[in-house]
Formats: sequence, C-alpha cells, structure tokens
Amino acid sequence: MQTRFLLATVSCLFLFSFELSAQEGGPPAMPSGGFAQIRQTPRMLEGMKTGMKTGIRSFWNGRGASFMVVPLLNEPEVREAWAVSDEQHQQIQDIQRTTMFGMQNHPEFQDLTAEMRAIQTPGDPFLQNADAETRKKFQDIQERMATLGINTMADAVESLLTPEQQRKMKELQLANMSEMPVISPNMFEALDLTDAQKQQMEGIKKELEPEFERNLEEFANGQVIIMSKMLGELEKQGGDFTNVRGMQEKMQAIAKKLTAEDPEFKRIQEDLLTKGKLFVTQFKTKMFDVLTDEQWARLQELTDNPPEYVLSLRKKMRERMGIGGEQAGAWQPGTDSWKPGEAIPEEYRQNRPARGFPRSDNTEP
Repeated sequence: MQTRFLLATVSCLFLFSFELSAQEGGPPAMPSGGFAQIRQTPRMLEGMKTGMKTGIRSFWNGRGASFMVVPLLNEPEVREAWAVSDEQHQQIQDIQRTTMFGMQNHPEFQDLTAEMRAIQTPGDPFLQNADAETRKKFQDIQERMATLGINTMADAVESLLTPEQQRKMKELQLANMSEMPVISPNMFEALDLTDAQKQQMEGIKKELEPEFERNLEEFANGQVIIMSKMLGELEKQGGDFTNVRGMQEKMQAIAKKLTAEDPEFKRIQEDLLTKGKLFVTQFKTKMFDVLTDEQWARLQELTDNPPEYVLSLRKKMRERMGIGGEQAGAWQPGTDSWKPGEAIPEEYRQNRPARGFPRSDNTEP
C-alpha cells in the first residue's frame, strides 16, 4: 500500500462525501471566521472522519473501485486498453456530474436530509451545543448519505461497463495491489473464481471484519489529525476552500511539506502505514491460499509483468504525486516501507508450496 496514493484516494473520497453533505438543502451559513472557524466544530470533524471511513470501507466492500473508474477513464491509455467508446466515456462523465451535484433529487437522499433536519437544533448548524446522542445520530446519517452517493455512482458506472471491461478493471486492481488502500475479494473474480472460492473468500472477509473495523477506526482518527494539520497549513497559505477539486494538488504539496517539517505528522503517517500494511498482508495472503495453481500463476503474471498501460498509468500517478527516479518505489521519508513488486510478499512466494500448494482443483488444502 503506497502512502501517497492512499492519501490521494482518501482525500478524493472525503471531498466527494463533503460535496454530498453540502447538498443537505444547502450548506449552513458560514460564520464570520469562515472555514477556519468551523473546521474544528463537531459537525465538520465528525463529517471528515465519516467521509474517510466510508471511502475506505467502500473499497473493502468492493464498491470503491467502481467509483475510481471515473478518474481512471480520463487517462487515454486506460480507455484504449479497456476499449471504452467515446459514448461510454461521456455517459460516465455525466454520471459523475449527476451524482456529485444532483443527489439532492434522489428520493432516499431527500429522506436522509429530512431526517437530518429533524434532529438539528435551530441556530446550531455545526452541532456545537448538541449532546452526544444527537451527534451520533447526525454522524450515522452522514455515513448513510456518503454510502448512498458512492453506491449510486458505482451502480451506474458498472451498468455501463461490459463484462470484459469489468474484468480489466479487476485485473488493474490486482496488478496494483501494493498501491491500493485496501483489497476486496471481488478483485479476484478476474481470475475466474468458482462459486466455492467466492464463498471461501467472503468467509475470510467476514472473519477479519472486526479487525478491519478496529484498524479503520484508528486510521480515521489518525487521518483527522493529519487532515486538520493540512487544512491549517492551507489556511496559512491562503487556500481557496470553495474550490474543492482544486484543493487536491495543493494538499499533496502540503503533505510533503509537513512530512519534512512536522514530527507528529510524520509519525502518525508511518504508524498508520505500518499497521495498515500488516492487516492488508494478512488478508490478501489468506485470499491467495484459496487460489488454484493456475490462478496463482495468472496472479503472479499480473503483478510481475503487468500490461504496458498499467505501467504507464502507475508511472504517471507517481509523477503527479511527486515520486520519481530512484525513489519511485519508496515511501518518503523512511526506508523499505514499500517496494515495487511487493503485491505478493516474497516470503509467501517461497512458502506457498509448504502450505499445500500448488493444486489444480478447489479442494480444501
């Protein structure tokens, strides 16, 4: 899992949920102190945390990848490799605009908006005087809003992709496992899983769900601190908070600056990265155990020798995030936090035969 890509993904999904929450019949009036005054209020802090958790959970549940198809298809090499027509691309772009800026017309979103208004106290739009129960209810509604938005876009995108395009989407995820914020069993469907294998993988996911949620809570708490520091720096630089999309590039530069200058910022990033990697490695190696020898060979081919367009896309993403040259595969600063080719840990490659593999059927090892 590559830290800068993770930060960009989390920021993207957080900003998406932020825009959705602004559609609750119009955002509350900004106080005289502006965004700097409200970003530490319960509503904004909980909204930030909820947006991050919902975004990462969407990958765990297999929906986040469909959401990320929208920016991926802005890349010509992806459209060519997936054989995406101009009409398809235009339709998917239209879906993005409709979902991000028109959710207030969705009946379920309207019901959630009414539910949210019913628990708000007049004159307290940012929940500064609300009790713990009200804040919790508000947070739950925010989570349902963000989930609805992500699922609505994912459903629409998936309805426009052909089965072969959906396979390529999953192959892209497998090839980039080491750069994904979290993995999901449905990624492995690109390897032609049997129904029995799908059930095994879902069973593993269910088994690790409590641990995932504990990690997610810790991750979100750490990211709230990180994002608060970044927003504080953005304020110092006179950032335009009304330009939500334009903030992303500036936030990446700020993250690099704070990593070099703020010890706490760096420590939290490193802690989250280390714990996240441990969990993802544990989860995906259990997934690997379910694969037949033929599927295992296909997976290794995807990760070790990915299609040319995947390499081109990966290089472009790293360049945009300020990673290049000899450091292209390393989290900075720090050593050996992430290395190319670690989608499959070397230890697992060596030990797989001793675990009862390879095999050519779906019998239990």
